[in-house]
Amino acid sequence: MLYGLVVGLRPRRCLEIGTHRGGSALIIAAALDDLGEGTLSCVDLAPQIDPADWRAMAHRATLFSAPSSPGVFHEMAEKAAGRFDFALIDGDHSTAGALRDINGMLGVLEDSATIVLHDAHNDEVAPAIRLAVENRESGLTDCGMISTEKSFDAAQGVYWGGMRMLRFSRREPARRNG
Repeated sequence: MLYGLVVGLRPRRCLEIGTHRGGSALIIAAALDDLGEGTLSCVDLAPQIDPADWRAMAHRATLFSAPSSPGVFHEMAEKAAGRFDFALIDGDHSTAGALRDINGMLGVLEDSATIVLHDAHNDEVAPAIRLAVENRESGLTDCGMISTEKSFDAAQGVYWGGMRMLRFSRREPARRNG
């Protein structure tokens, strides 16, 4: 699904918040490779990417080993030579952290951009998405769930999975889905 979305949207510059082991980054980089263009900027506080995986995507990707923050996002956009037209958020899974990631990266998005949030079923991430979309100043439109896989981690007592897509626009007021 992520690969098809990237190929269909043809983003020039992609932002990934929460790279961890690089699985999603590999998918995005492969899609960009098949398109023959585009870059990926990744940020993670403590990335654990296998060196072989990094070699497979390093020609398209730049990794920032830092906590996600508006300052880091601006540094990433500067290094990418422009704003991002696609963002994948899979970082901090607390409500405050996910909302901080959503709101913090809005300033480095193109005037029209697509945002995908992973683990949208999570009990902490879901309210962050709702709060971000309900803020009429955010420029966000909720496009709904685009992947509905939902799993329960009994050991942690939490739900994971699900991808929710948002559209960002500086030109039109935000609308709520439904």
